[in-house]
Amino acid sequence: MKSCPTCNRTYTDASLNFCLEDGTPLVVSPPSGFDPNATIRYTDPRDTGHPPAEVIRQAAPTYQVSTPVASHGSQFGQQQSHLSVPGPVRKSRAIWWILGGVALVALIGIGAVVMIIALAGMGSNSNTNSNRANVNRLGNRNTNANTNVANVNANASLPATTTDDFSAQKWGTGNYDFGDIWYAGAEYHMRAKADKYLVMYAPSQEYKTENATVSVAARSVDGTATAAGYGLIVHGERSASNELEDYALLIYTGPETKYQIVKHKGGKQTAMVPWTASGTVHPGAASNALEVRARGSELAFYINGQYVNRITDRDNFKAGVAGLYTSGTTEVAFDDLEIRR
Repeated sequence: MKSCPTCNRTYTDASLNFCLEDGTPLVVSPPSGFDPNATIRYTDPRDTGHPPAEVIRQAAPTYQVSTPVASHGSQFGQQQSHLSVPGPVRKSRAIWWILGGVALVALIGIGAVVMIIALAGMGSNSNTNSNRANVNRLGNRNTNANTNVANVNANASLPATTTDDFSAQKWGTGNYDFGDIWYAGAEYHMRAKADKYLVMYAPSQEYKTENATVSVAARSVDGTATAAGYGLIVHGERSASNELEDYALLIYTGPETKYQIVKHKGGKQTAMVPWTASGTVHPGAASNALEVRARGSELAFYINGQYVNRITDRDNFKAGVAGLYTSGTTEVAFDDLEIRR
């Protein structure tokens, strides 16, 4: 039989080592009627020549325990087999550990969910941006394709090259309020009135200048410089109000050769590039090769094979045709007009 020295509870189960009430190590209870203070004497000792041995009272047996675990000022040991001893304090610590573990798992779970949502959002944004980029690229591609198709369609019925050496009379002739126009010597001749300029557009859409390189040879017949220049027109067309709309490359063949680029719109002539001195212009009666290269809205200008300047067609005149220009009373002759598309 075992008993608890603290609460005096007794236990008949010999396998128990600790009190189930307060966890105190149990001690073996002496048999009923046992006097621990009594002297134990063996009967009939053998004669060994020594006085008989005497056993003094025995102390209560004790049990060795492992290092105690402190909790709230009390100490409870563990069995040598290292099995946990149930007790109120240890239950309390286990609960806290369990609660802490659950809380930690919950936090990790919440963090994982937030991370998954964030990654999903990033993926969605990436896909959205990618889709938008693809839409924009497709939109630009379609726009460019449509523009090219429009350009192709605009010139689809036109030959790759249109030439006119003015050996056949196709352009208008006659005497007008602003000057006179006639054919002579397989050339097209123009002469304006004093203090006026004279413009003549090509006779048909066969002379359209959209996305084309346009060139012509021009000369002063007697070598006299015109009052305000002469030259080549591109994108020429009459407006709804019958006003001139075009761009023109003009040259001055006097002692100080120069060129100018002008625009006609709304009944007015505006200088896009003012008179600029240039040694590329041949003076006097020498022939000058004038050329304009139209690519989309960009116009590049050449004189005798040399690049001189460029402008942008911001008024969208590109549907027009080629034309010719002169000013003052000087007679000017034009020859070998060519439009390459």
